[in-house]
Amino acid sequence: MADPTADLLRLVTEAGDPPPSEPSGAAARSAAQIRQRFGLALPPPFAGRPGPEEPVRVAGATDGAAIAAIKWRAFGVNYRGGVLPDGFLDRRDVVPPASFWVGRAMLPPSRRHRLLVWGRPGTVFGYLDAGPVHPEDADPDQPDTGEVYELYVDPSAQGQGGGGRLLEVAEDWFRSVGFERAELSTLVTNPAAQAFYRSRGWEPTGRIIPVDLGTVAFEEMRFARRLGSAAR
Repeated sequence: MADPTADLLRLVTEAGDPPPSEPSGAAARSAAQIRQRFGLALPPPFAGRPGPEEPVRVAGATDGAAIAAIKWRAFGVNYRGGVLPDGFLDRRDVVPPASFWVGRAMLPPSRRHRLLVWGRPGTVFGYLDAGPVHPEDADPDQPDTGEVYELYVDPSAQGQGGGGRLLEVAEDWFRSVGFERAELSTLVTNPAAQAFYRSRGWEPTGRIIPVDLGTVAFEEMRFARRLGSAAR
């Protein structure tokens, strides 16, 4: 097994869409071998089901491949039905690669960056990446703002509270590093995500940001939440 990360991602992506909730026997055995020999955390469908007390923790280097796999799987479910073009989703790759998430876990860009995962050590069911607002997205009137860059929960684990727990831990962490306000983006065409954030106290800012990736173009809606100061 020359590259266990590539082999794990191949096991995830070769199953196609919709991503299965249960693996085949051969794939499960291969994933278990990768876990045993190389210590990589496993994503669904190899991670089983999240338990009622599944923790939110700071990501480690061994979580990188699972994070990349979850994003790939979530795109194939959450963004169908007109959210993004099916042709784009059919051709999607694992972006960013697992090496990006390994680097983010091992060496965050600053003390005000944090990568969180939902799942006990050895498993990942969802993740959240956060830090200071990107300069290109910053509101000139609100320069010192945190940002949730990405939040994805695997399709097989959605509706079990993981997304809300990730967001709650991130909000507490934002306060602890001095952010009293945070923002995030959702696709204009994704009302389910917008409803999720509204239900947790986030509100639209009124800003719409066009994004053109070359292979696909879309618009993002900015949401914000006032956090207040950390307790002393």
